[in-house]
Amino acid sequence: MPDFDIKRVLWRCRRGTKELDLILGKFAESRYQFLDQSLKKQFNKLLEMQDPVLIEWLCLGQEPVKEYKEIVSKILESK
Repeated sequence: MPDFDIKRVLWRCRRGTKELDLILGKFAESRYQFLDQSLKKQFNKLLEMQDPVLIEWLCLGQEPVKEYKEIVSKILESK
């Protein structure tokens, strides 16, 4: 089982763009601890995605691939 330590997650939320830093960091700080293990795993996999893809999904409203729909929806709800 991967280590979902919040300090590591917050560090990984630091991206190359201010928008993603704010969106992902805010979500991790306020909601991450309340996610079930499945969504924590999904969020950590999402953090492996390239910034341009995340910008499309989280800032420009493009539909994420099926694998990430649930976590992207949760992140967008928290904006």
